[in-house]
Amino acid sequence: MHPADYPWSVPPVSGIVRPDGIEGGELPSSAVLAARTPVVAVGSNASPAVLVRKLGDLLATGLPVAPAVVDDLVVGHFAQVAARGFVAAAPARSPGVRAELSLGWFDEAQLARLDETEPNYHREVLTSSCTWAGGTVEGAQVYVSDHGVLADEGEVLPLRSQAEVLGWLGERLPHLATDLTHERLTDLDVRERVRLAVIDAGLVAHPW
Repeated sequence: MHPADYPWSVPPVSGIVRPDGIEGGELPSSAVLAARTPVVAVGSNASPAVLVRKLGDLLATGLPVAPAVVDDLVVGHFAQVAARGFVAAAPARSPGVRAELSLGWFDEAQLARLDETEPNYHREVLTSSCTWAGGTVEGAQVYVSDHGVLADEGEVLPLRSQAEVLGWLGERLPHLATDLTHERLTDLDVRERVRLAVIDAGLVAHPW
């Protein structure tokens, strides 16, 4: 999985994610799903391959996933660069916008492990509607950035390709343009320079 291809996701599908990948078919009953925690994915957690890598054998109990629609939410970019040199996704509240996302129902062990893989995010309960083919999802959650999202004059930058987001940053931080490559951004010192420059340039919003 190359940083340039982030978020490595596929169009949301219905099925059960297991240690060897995703299998299609009907999801468990509503009673079974209700015993799990529903979480929508705005970035790489929408990829079954990423979930297999993160959760491993914990997927032996199965992880139901399905397409869902969330009202009043836009997917933007985390206001820092990940260690592997990509700019990750992060959600932001945006009235009137609808996001088509992947929804997963996690058991306690799966969710605890997933939390460990998201040190710069915390889970929040959605205050807007989340629906899927089976109806409205009560108590759906989403991982929210602890450090804000990229924005220009308060306008959140919607999720775009890595080439486009790095180009966007290069236009606003021309003195760092040569640093804005996936290879350079794997360097901690480079990432820290970019992080501070983004803050100094006022390119961060906290719309949550």
